[in-house]
Amino acid sequence: MLCVHYENSSRHCVYAMAITIGTGKVLKMASVSARLSIIGETSSGEPDQDANSALTELDKGLRSTKVGEQCEAIVRFPRLFEKYPFPILINSACLKLAELFELEQIFIEFLILKVMQTQKHLDKILNLDEFVHRLYAVIHSNDPVARALTLRTLGNIASVISERKSIHHSIRNSLDSHDAVEMKAAIYATAKFAAQSKSFATNICSKIEK
Repeated sequence: MLCVHYENSSRHCVYAMAITIGTGKVLKMASVSARLSIIGETSSGEPDQDANSALTELDKGLRSTKVGEQCEAIVRFPRLFEKYPFPILINSACLKLAELFELEQIFIEFLILKVMQTQKHLDKILNLDEFVHRLYAVIHSNDPVARALTLRTLGNIASVISERKSIHHSIRNSLDSHDAVEMKAAIYATAKFAAQSKSFATNICSKIEK
């Protein structure tokens, strides 16, 4: 079971995460408190930032050595995408998130998963192969939770990668996982890909019927 609890006020955001693995062991990520400034706003009421400045600011947060600042930057990406839905910006931002996802920090991966759940501009990712390659690399992790988060993230972008056979294969394999978290994630990904790919739906039905 994965759960994330957010508490928001006008000036602070507290993140807390608990991950329960099949054995019942609970790993708690430390709560992080950070002041949030909304993109395009300043305390002095200055004009909105331009797209490049906004992305540069968030990129600085992603590269921070402080987990709180990384989290703050990640949760602001959906607003960036809605405010500046330009292909070059969407592409650059998604590649930055995928690069961070590849580092296999569970809490960070979960936040990126949530961003991808709300992403409405997947068709604007220009370097789709590179983006998917970075995400998919984590499917080979020894950590079943990392694999589960990868499966769910791939499921959320199934609309633009629905015919990728390597991903189909990984989903099929994970359906046989002995880890409950990974298996549930595989079921989620199966539903997402089956809705987009006729060939995957046909093949997965033959597996389920066995």
